[in-house]
Amino acid sequence: MLHKPVWTGIDIGHHSVKAVVLKQNKGRLALLHYAEVALSSAEHTGASPGGGLHHNSLSGPILLSALRKIRTLLPKRSARTVLSLPDSEVVQQELTLEQRWGQDIGTELAKILAGTLSMEPEALSLDYYPAPLSEQGETDSGLRFQVFAAKTSALEARTQSVREAGFDPVIMELQARALLWLLAYCHRQAITAMGVNPALVCLGGEEADLAAGFSHSLPLHRTFMLSRSGNAPSSELLRQLLHYHSLSPLTGLWLTGRALSDEELAWWQQACGLPVALLTPGQVFPLQHRSPAVAVPHDTAWARAAALAVRGALSC
Repeated sequence: MLHKPVWTGIDIGHHSVKAVVLKQNKGRLALLHYAEVALSSAEHTGASPGGGLHHNSLSGPILLSALRKIRTLLPKRSARTVLSLPDSEVVQQELTLEQRWGQDIGTELAKILAGTLSMEPEALSLDYYPAPLSEQGETDSGLRFQVFAAKTSALEARTQSVREAGFDPVIMELQARALLWLLAYCHRQAITAMGVNPALVCLGGEEADLAAGFSHSLPLHRTFMLSRSGNAPSSELLRQLLHYHSLSPLTGLWLTGRALSDEELAWWQQACGLPVALLTPGQVFPLQHRSPAVAVPHDTAWARAAALAVRGALSC
């Protein structure tokens, strides 16, 4: 990481595009820069409801314009970028392959998944890793893989806009899954006010990302629509959090993305039965330059972009 220490995470949201630039600094990641470009409500094309391979992004020209504005606000050396796709654009499945000598695992997995989706394998871009063993162990000779796949057209459209704006997209991650890297970094830096195994919820404008179990073979990462009350936990998010807590006991809950009152924090604590606190940028990253231009607003979904930058820094 020393030869390429600067990483930029770009979060393309419903209401703004945010960028966080991190730099290696004496064993820690320092906040080098933060920038945000707001979008009007008319600029978003709208989301397709439900899961699966649905396109949910800004139109090309509007996204390119916002990214170009972001690029002018960032240092020249901040081109190396990590992006994300919403969960709604990614299919996640566990697939089994028969063991055969000389097989191309990626090609075979693409064929299987494309068949279940009634698509051509060439239309899918996928990533995969060996699925963790069950408690009973393997019962057959098959190879099991956890597979993440998205439409190649969706990936190419997003990366093309980013390249045209002057960035170098290196990694594509799931929006909620990126928060696991932020949790792992907090643990590495002994930011343990919420214990050694906390969950993290990032409250966005219309949705909330939940991540937990960063050190476990089966972590939790999902995106949920917010409840009508906005800052209160939705029933679906709360149900998923409590279910995971019963399987892998959590020690606390970090909240980011909104300025919450003491009363609202108490709602969360009562609902989930865990210690709850706000996670702020200042707790995680020291400032590289003490300048107001670098300050990150606490009441914004900063954690998504920051987590993506951490993803790049910790993976190289």
